[in-house]
This record gives sequence, C-alpha cells and structure tokens, in this order.
Amino acid sequence: MSKVYRFDTYRYVDALQKEIIYFLAVAELLNVSKAAETLGIQQSGLSRAIQRLEQDLGQKLFQRKNMGLALTPQGDRFYKAVKDTKQRWEENFNLLLNDSESPSGLVKMGLHASFGQLYLPKIIKNLCLNFPQIETEVNMLRSFETTRKILENEIDFGIVISEIKSPEIIQKNIGIDFLAAYQHDLKKNPTHFLINPDTQASQQILKKYSSLRKVYIKDYELLAKTTLFSDFTVGLLPHSVALNYENLKPVSGTLVKAQISLICHKEKLKSRAMKKIFDAILLACRSNDKF
Repeated sequence: MSKVYRFDTYRYVDALQKEIIYFLAVAELLNVSKAAETLGIQQSGLSRAIQRLEQDLGQKLFQRKNMGLALTPQGDRFYKAVKDTKQRWEENFNLLLNDSESPSGLVKMGLHASFGQLYLPKIIKNLCLNFPQIETEVNMLRSFETTRKILENEIDFGIVISEIKSPEIIQKNIGIDFLAAYQHDLKKNPTHFLINPDTQASQQILKKYSSLRKVYIKDYELLAKTTLFSDFTVGLLPHSVALNYENLKPVSGTLVKAQISLICHKEKLKSRAMKKIFDAILLACRSNDKF
C-alpha cells in the first residue's frame, strides 16, 4: 500500500523522517490501527515509532480517551508545527515539478476493466517508449470512483464513461462504446438477465428486461462467459467486451451510446512533465480503431 504522507506520487522525495510521517497519520486519524492500515505497516511498528518520537521529545503526544486517542496540548503544538513544515515543503516541491521537463516518479491511473483492455495496451506501450524512467500503477475502478480519486489527488489520470460536471476536471473525448443486450441462442426465451451493478444502464434497457430474474456479476468478462454458456440468459455488455465472443449475438433493439473520456485534474496540467504524459496517453487512446 502506498503511503499517504508523501509528496505527490513520488516514492523517495520526503523531507520528513518516517516517525514524523507516522505521527501525522495518527494525529489526523486518532486511531493507531486505522493509521497503520493507511500507511501499510504493522500496528506494533507504528506504536514503537510513536514511542521513539515521544522519548526523543521528552513529551507525551497522545492521551487515551473513551472514544480513542486525543492529542495532548504538546502534541497539538507539535502537530501544527510539522504540518506547517510539510505544507511548505510540498508547495516548494510542486514548484519544482512545474519547472521540470522530464517526467519521473510514479504515475497513477484509474479506469474500468470493460474498456481497459481496449486502451491500456497502447497506453502502456506509448509510456514505455517515451518515458522509460516513470513507473505506472493502474487501478481498476468504476467511473465515479476514478473521478472522485482524481478530485482528491489520489490518482493522476483516468478513463471514464460518464460526463464530468466539475470545473476542476479536464475531460478529453477519446472514443465511444455501446451497451447492448447479448444472447447465445436467440431462439431461446431468456429467464434471467445478467447485469453488472456498476453499469450505467438506460431505463429503456432496464424496463425491457424488468420481468426477468436478475443476476448481478461485477466482472464483465465473467458476465460474457456466463451468457455464452447459458442458453436461458441475456447479458448486458459493452460492445468492446462482447466483440471478443463471436458466438454472442446482440438482441434486436437500440444500442445505447456511451462517451469514453480521458480525464485529469486541471492542476496536474500546470506541470509540463505531467502535461507530456497526459498528451502521450491521449495520443495512444485516440489511435485505437473505432467500433
């Protein structure tokens, strides 16, 4: 698990030693077990780090309350001091990033698996060729989760299938997909409707199959395979997934168009290095063949 208290998404750039980082986590969560989980370390190791810090300072930083931990007056003053130091360092570090021409460090992306298979191979290929010094982390997320994490600066770039209303988000259209119902044997009358609960389905489709029993499957590939090997099911699938299964046939009806977009926070593009990465991802996405 990645640390919360690090600057941007770089792994080794931190002006504060680990005891201070651990203290900040506990001070903000006021729960040792939750802080340890957030930091990705053992609770015992976190407790020992706080004890070392208190011994070094000669001050108790936390006190136990009925509902958990609380900062002592000394702990509160220490928290404000190191928090201010951290914020000042982050501001100066971000200025350094904005002046940088060469992308480096860890780049985080979020996208849904349904169209990840369509775009991700070319994205990774393009990033590896143009920026071999960066590391890339890909998170399989629903579109609303990707948008939320970008707004909260937890990931850098995302590919989503919904229109974003926030003025803080830069959104570039990269393609379209279609939602449709698919069946293996059109001569059979389906009894069950397979649907991913994360799918933003139209009311028109949902109404058409409202009389069928629902089977909820969160993985589109598993949903497609289940539809393929069951004659009495109809599955709601993105066309980008269904086209990999030639024996699945679209049920007659209107296809629902879905716009696919590349998004990032507008503040990210103030960095010339991040702008280069964004442009490389955009170029890779737009090079895909349209449906």
